[in-house]
Amino acid sequence: MSAKKPIFQEIISDFFKKPLAEVVSRDIEIPVDIPKIISLLGPRRAGKTYILFDIIRQLRISVPIDRLVYVNFEDDRLFPLSLEDMDEMIRGYYESYPENKDEKVWFFFDEIQEVPYWEKFIRRLYDQENCRIYLTGSSSKLLSRELASALRGRSIPFEVFPLSFGEFLRFNQIEADPATSKGKALLLHHLGKYLKQGGFPELVFLPSNQHNRIINEYIDLMLYRDLIERFSVKHPQLVKYLLKYLLNNLAQPFSVNKVFNDIKSQGYKVGKNTIYDYVSFLEEAFIIFRTEIWSRSIRKQAVNPSKVYAIDPAFKYAMSIGEDIGRVFENAVFLALRRKEIHPAYFLQKQEVDFYWGDGVLINACYEYSQEQTRTREVNGLLEAMDFLALKESYLINWDKKETMEVEGKTIRVKPLWEFLLE
Repeated sequence: MSAKKPIFQEIISDFFKKPLAEVVSRDIEIPVDIPKIISLLGPRRAGKTYILFDIIRQLRISVPIDRLVYVNFEDDRLFPLSLEDMDEMIRGYYESYPENKDEKVWFFFDEIQEVPYWEKFIRRLYDQENCRIYLTGSSSKLLSRELASALRGRSIPFEVFPLSFGEFLRFNQIEADPATSKGKALLLHHLGKYLKQGGFPELVFLPSNQHNRIINEYIDLMLYRDLIERFSVKHPQLVKYLLKYLLNNLAQPFSVNKVFNDIKSQGYKVGKNTIYDYVSFLEEAFIIFRTEIWSRSIRKQAVNPSKVYAIDPAFKYAMSIGEDIGRVFENAVFLALRRKEIHPAYFLQKQEVDFYWGDGVLINACYEYSQEQTRTREVNGLLEAMDFLALKESYLINWDKKETMEVEGKTIRVKPLWEFLLE
């Protein structure tokens, strides 16, 4: 008998006997019973495991507990893992619960990337057993493009982000009423807290004086375990410096040439292609996102700089980068769009508009709406873009003002950030 079989049996049995951890439901809607492999992708500590627990909690209402199998492959009792161990896990489960062999079983596999050639095992399990399969994996080791290739149409991937503002309020047990002055003040207070603290769920339950220490641990884990080890990065300190540089230029156009020259001035001896690679690695690890300029010309898209956004504003503060609430504000708008599976570009003619995408939607994010010069610039940028794109409507997201502006036959809907984030 394999040495791993009894360990798997013990892990599975222990899970059945223990009460589920307390879970605050998230807004992401994951199907609980469709004939597809469900994959949850995203950064570490964003709450993927607890989403699995929430699905199990829902299913336990109607499905016997011993048909809801959860295994975390980062459990140190399982190391080192091999592909053959997976067969022993399944044999061990059905030996312990033979009555379930002809029943539908739900398998929840956490951090599946720890299993070498995991995709071969998952494909075979999916094809041969009466089961439903849910997977989570560290973002850089379970990429959407790799998943599509590995599971050949059998999988539906879902991106898991840190908490949205609505989820942040729920985790903090806040039910603010924006219709009252007190309720609106409460909303704005927690919005300011959210923009600085960010959305990693664990931080909600820990004292604020520990937040920066914990976020720096997250960054090190993502950089060194998920990125540097996976891609065999030769200059680990350069990756961290590059991340700090990008966070310092959050929500601003950047060019690799400029980054390259800055890095050269710091004494690093690397080529431009290495910088391109490292920026790409940071994207694949769900640490940063890039948006390109919108253009009908592919060449124009290629030669213009990208803009960079972070998976969470807490990274900017934890790395002791100067506070720039306007950039963090714009980052929050970007993340709200990405949570809705929108991949926006930025628009640029004489003036820039922060976000535009194929449905004909234009959005500017403007924290300092009360300053006339800033407001005029943002409004003029939207009007120019609407003229160019033949659009009649656009949006201006600001801190707390709400109004509708009619200018030259065009409509600009001014919305407070809290309302936009809670829609």
